[in-house]
Amino acid sequence: MPLIHYLCGCNHSVKKFHRQVTDIPACVVCEKCGKQAKKMLSAPSSASKITVDNGVQARAVEINLEVIESNKERSTKDYRED
Repeated sequence: MPLIHYLCGCNHSVKKFHRQVTDIPACVVCEKCGKQAKKMLSAPSSASKITVDNGVQARAVEINLEVIESNKERSTKDYRED
C-alpha cells in the first residue's frame, strides 16, 4: 500500500494510503481548507529499482511497473519439466 504525499495551496500536507498504484489520483481534497491538494513527487521506492552489474560497475536502475509485475509472475511459475 503506497503512501502518497499531497500538498495544498494553503501549505497543508495531506498523506493518503492507496490500495494499488493504479488507484492513485493526481489530486485530493484538503482536509483543512477544502481545496485541491496536488500529488508531490518523491524518490522512487527500492521495489522499483533493480541492481545491474556488468562486471565493471554496479548501479541501481529504475524499472517500470510492468517489469515488476512480469518478474513476480515468472518467480511464481514452475518451469521444471515433468
